[in-house]
Amino acid sequence: MDLSEREETTKYARERIDTYLKNDDFISALLLASIYLNIRLKSLLADRLSPPKAQWRKTSRMLDIGFNRLVNLCNQLGLLKHHNPKNLKKLWDKRCKVAHESKLWRGLSQRNKEDIDRLCRSAIEFLEKTT
Repeated sequence: MDLSEREETTKYARERIDTYLKNDDFISALLLASIYLNIRLKSLLADRLSPPKAQWRKTSRMLDIGFNRLVNLCNQLGLLKHHNPKNLKKLWDKRCKVAHESKLWRGLSQRNKEDIDRLCRSAIEFLEKTT
């Protein structure tokens, strides 16, 4: 059975994120999850705007909008039917804090680790449901 491009991407993302989480590399897991969420949201929106599947990359490149606006737009178009947009935004907020606040790079509290683990698992679930 051949896997679709989305299925392959989801499988790879899930494996990498799980590996980072198992190795207590929460920062890498969070950053990778945010990257794959951004790509998936854009591809869902591109599919809606450009029905020929072969054109999704071209359309996706033209979607130069921020993550939260991307989530809002996908939600308004009904593309997030089985997922809570708040979880996607929480992951992105956590990603921004990690990326821009150097104190988080030095050491994460147990609560931050648990939050990141939960958010990454939610991201994996989203990727799997939108395959």
